[in-house]
This record gives sequence, structure tokens and C-alpha cells, in this order.
Amino acid sequence: MKLAIQHHLVPGESLSEKFERAAAFGFDGIELTAWGLPRPFADEHEAIERAKRVGGLPVSSLCTMRDDDFVHPDPEERVRRFEKLATVLRFADATGAAGIIGLPIRQPLAMPDLSPWADARRVTTELTTRILAEAIAQTEGVRATVFLEPLNRYETKYLNTVAHGAELCRAVASPRVRIMADLYHMNIEEADPAASLAEAGDLVGHVHLADSNRRLPGHGHTDFVRPFRALQKAGFAGWFALERMVTGDPEETIPACVRFLRDGWRRAEETEHA
Repeated sequence: MKLAIQHHLVPGESLSEKFERAAAFGFDGIELTAWGLPRPFADEHEAIERAKRVGGLPVSSLCTMRDDDFVHPDPEERVRRFEKLATVLRFADATGAAGIIGLPIRQPLAMPDLSPWADARRVTTELTTRILAEAIAQTEGVRATVFLEPLNRYETKYLNTVAHGAELCRAVASPRVRIMADLYHMNIEEADPAASLAEAGDLVGHVHLADSNRRLPGHGHTDFVRPFRALQKAGFAGWFALERMVTGDPEETIPACVRFLRDGWRRAEETEHA
């Protein structure tokens, strides 16, 4: 189990201090997000490399934000966002990250309905697959993957389920386009998160961990063992990353969460081999 945490959740004044604390808490890597880092990410390259050396941890992934979503109704803005997508992929590769977490589009934005030629969903799908294919082609030689994140229906009307993410991965047909499964969003949208992960199989490349209430795992009612078992059966070897709310004293609750997750992963293995 390769376990990371988003950097803004870790106590510390500097990025180096955050990497050090994450290592002390028992993490294997750090996921960088736009929260608390200047934009673009590349402006912090020297600080990131220094933090990696000081903390002895790699960068697992980069998490992009709403204004990075690569499908946009305005053509000029869409071009700018495409260029940003390619740039962030190259930067992720330079940091050693496995890839970037990205979304096509989320509320309040939406593509127009062009019926009878195509409804809004088809227009969004056409743009999503073409943009991703072109981004992969333009970053040939780069290893970083685009991890597509399904969100719940209250945050986007497009890409809500792991199954839809799998359809997009198959349409692009590149090993550098995979699903980022978030157990918080799955708790809302999936009837059976473990079954959805099993169905997607090796198309799942990255996982976000948060409990049913979007707090640290162990602070809600999500069953993590069954999804872990499904991922183990699929041969999942990617990163898990903690995101969202930290309650209580982070010096206590974050290490306790690490223990909770590693114990859940171990119990999933024991159940599988029982």
C-alpha cells in the first residue's frame, strides 16, 4: 500500500516541514494541490525538490483545481486550458509524480446542447476524448498519467461514476489515461463501491481516501476493507492519497488514520487469502 497525503493537510510552515512531518506520520509520499502553492506549480519546483530531499518522500501526484478543468464552452479558454494540461503533465513528470488528477468540466459550466446533432453529454464526451488524446500525443515521452476523477452529482453533471470513467479510458485507449476513484464521491454515486472498482479493474490508477462525511478515514461509516479487497484482486499498485478534512489534533488523528488504513489493507489481504 503506497499511502500519500495532500500537502495542505500536514502541519508545517514550509513545504519541507510538511514533507518531514508526513514521513514521521508514516506516509510514503505527498500529493501536491493548488491549495497553499503558488500557481503555476512550476514556480515552486526548487522548493518541491528541496522538500523531497529533506523529507525523503516522493511526490505521488498533482491535484488540479476547477480552473484547470480542460473542457470549456469558450473556444479560446479551452485552448488555454489545453496548454495548461500539457504543461502540468510535463511538470508532473519532472517531479517524478505518477500523474495529475483532472476533470473535464464541473458546475456551473456546461457545454451547449446542439440537438439534433448532439446533446450536451455527447458534445462533452467528444471534446473530452479528443483533448485527452491530443494531450497524450503532445507529451510523448512523458510518463505522467491523467487520472480522471468522477465527482458526485452535486459538483458535476458529467462524469459521476467509475463506470463512466472506464468508458472514457477505453475511448482514449492510452495507458496514460486512467480513473482516479474517490471513495467519498463513490459513497454517494455507487450502489456498491467495491463492485464498481472490481468492474473497472486495472483502469483504476489512483485512489482518494476520505470517509462518508469527507473527514479522515475512520471518522465516518465507510467500509474500506471491501474496496481494498477489490483493488487487491485487480492488482492495484497505484497511490492512495488522503484528502479533505482533518479533525482534532493532526499530530494525533493523522497518524491514527495511517494505522487505521494500513490495518484495513492488511485485513483485506487476510480475508482474500483465508
